[in-house]
Amino acid sequence: MRIFYTFLLICLCLTGMAQTNVRGWYAKGQVWIVWEDVPPTPETYAIYSSPSPFTSTNAAALTGRLFEEEWLPFAGREQIAPNATYRIPNDSGSTYQLLSNEGVFVFTPHQQGQLYFAVVKWGDTAAVAGVNRTATAVTFQYDPIGDPVQCHHQGSFASPFAPAYTCHAYYMWADGRQNQWEGRPDFPVMANDYKNGMPSMFLVSAPPSLDTTVAIPETVWLHGGGGTAHQSIAGSRPIVGILPNKGILVAHNDDLFGYRGANPPSTEHVSTHFGWRTTWNPFDTNNYGLTNDTVVNYTQRRYHWIDQWLIENWNVDPANININGHSMGAYGSTAMAKSYPEHYATLTAFNNGFEGIVADTGAAVLYGINPPMAPTPLRDRSGATVLLGTVFDITHRNAAARDFPLIRIFNSKNDLDGTMKWDALIVQQFKEADSLGFGAQLNWSERAHGIDTGPAYSDHWHHGNFPTTQTAMDNVAVEETFRSDRSFPAFFNHRYDPLNNDPGDGTPGTFPAGDGDDWGTWGGWHRWQWDSITDIPSTWSVTAWLESNAVFIDDNCPLPELTSELSIRKPQQFKRASGTQLDWTVKEYGTDSLLQSGWVMVFPDSVVVLPMVTVYPENIRKVVITVEDHAMSSEDGLAANVFHSVKIFPNPSTAGAQLEVAVARGVECEIKAIALDGTSSAFTTRLSPGKNQVSLSPFDALPSGFYVIEILANGKREVRKWVKVVCN
Repeated sequence: MRIFYTFLLICLCLTGMAQTNVRGWYAKGQVWIVWEDVPPTPETYAIYSSPSPFTSTNAAALTGRLFEEEWLPFAGREQIAPNATYRIPNDSGSTYQLLSNEGVFVFTPHQQGQLYFAVVKWGDTAAVAGVNRTATAVTFQYDPIGDPVQCHHQGSFASPFAPAYTCHAYYMWADGRQNQWEGRPDFPVMANDYKNGMPSMFLVSAPPSLDTTVAIPETVWLHGGGGTAHQSIAGSRPIVGILPNKGILVAHNDDLFGYRGANPPSTEHVSTHFGWRTTWNPFDTNNYGLTNDTVVNYTQRRYHWIDQWLIENWNVDPANININGHSMGAYGSTAMAKSYPEHYATLTAFNNGFEGIVADTGAAVLYGINPPMAPTPLRDRSGATVLLGTVFDITHRNAAARDFPLIRIFNSKNDLDGTMKWDALIVQQFKEADSLGFGAQLNWSERAHGIDTGPAYSDHWHHGNFPTTQTAMDNVAVEETFRSDRSFPAFFNHRYDPLNNDPGDGTPGTFPAGDGDDWGTWGGWHRWQWDSITDIPSTWSVTAWLESNAVFIDDNCPLPELTSELSIRKPQQFKRASGTQLDWTVKEYGTDSLLQSGWVMVFPDSVVVLPMVTVYPENIRKVVITVEDHAMSSEDGLAANVFHSVKIFPNPSTAGAQLEVAVARGVECEIKAIALDGTSSAFTTRLSPGKNQVSLSPFDALPSGFYVIEILANGKREVRKWVKVVCN
């Protein structure tokens, strides 16, 4: 009789359960709890755990709680395939594809151990072994080095916008904890404890025949407030050139589920590609925040960690990562570039209103009732707490680093879209950015808010979807040529040149309603030759010009010259102490004719600024801008270290070999080719400051063989081996 009543009790419990066949295993650094959903499906499932068997959730710890959009792949079903299910690792080194009625919760251990897990409809307490509780304990490991947490491939598909490109869908599951600093060495905390086990999807687009045996570029694109990751895959939005050439394109999905408040309740959020407050309870319809609650950059941490994973698993070059975004994605990309300034080579943002999170009922749920004053974990250059109200502008530092990546902003004078609208704040931000000299190319035009195709988006930077009808400066293929480990010239204070454009006072609209020029740029026509940059302890030099040979006509500067100041940013070796006197020159490229010269003192924080440098269109002249510390590169110093880099290319070679050599100051040198039998041939040349490419054509007549190339100057000698091949 007791057996019968026990059986009856179990049956009564089962009739109220919306889940069954709960089981779990450990794989790839995390614990995977899988169950079958039995209608009627509840709004949320709760996951409980305990090291001991339990029959009531009152004897276990609440480990996580999920909406249906989370235990099922909502983003994958919305953007990839309507019947998509999760693909997760199993405990035998392979993968398991969940059935259409199966859900998953992912637990991230912080120590080795074992736990029993139960999955129950929220509000239920019964836990039945082998039904809604694991029959046995799930044993798990903790090995952040040997078995780190991973992202998980869900499947691949051809981009509908560029079928030659393959898009790969990935999911990862966050470790949510109330203390944002107690993450694993391999896996930072990326959610508060209410969102423990939160899934996130991202898409990777790869060009055909991508060679990952060499380090590749990565370009990140962040969607707007009403958008998705699928909106930013290869070939989409052709008006802004989202098509990688050498590397991959990464599009994140900023989906965050939780009630926004009553009347009516809604479960879909966005985190503005940043994060949310530590005490946000997504399951409470009236959970409004306090003014002093910290807003943690959980989403930023996720994006940054995914980049690290891509570096390891896709052979991404860590110095060749760029980030882009439109609208809310412009907020997010701007904040990312400022929060991790040494991580990115460039930022390109479209329609960032710079206002950030405003105080309203919707924002109060995620950020608190006065979000502009909410503290974040970020610290600025002085070590002060960064407030949420300054995270998304382009002038305030979110990190300790002195220099930002190269920043390119495209705003639109007919943008009337809420906090992104064209207004006086945008012009104020433009002026401040133009004054600070950290490297910002600021562009504005007649377009409205969107960046899709069609006549509504036609403007002076974007007339259509072809190279001849749009600027190249927002293209992914152009960004792939930039690097974060290379110095660059930051031209600034453009607005003081009377020839330059004027964005007006922030009045929305174009002529006759608007103010100032309908379109223009501060710095957007400036170009420089990346491989011309000399960055050595005593000397910094670059070859620069204004664009005049572009495919798209509006990329060409219409002016005969522009004058601005120049700040040296991200120097790798040219780091002179504050107060040091430096000499600078501007010479015509090719003729060495002196155009400008002067001296400057290094500013505090070791910032080097050259005053009023004039640059010309390329079809008029290029200029070589050089800054030297003559005390360091005196004749004695030069004699101690004449040559700073020497290489021969191609090597081996037939005819036409080149010698590349960098010197601190101009010097006469002898270049000699010495054969194995001791015979030699030589010629003399003069090297200019910076990098020089010297033709070895005087040696074209030499027979095949091994040679030592010897370079002599000021009593110093450098040698390199050269293999000469003569084709019969």
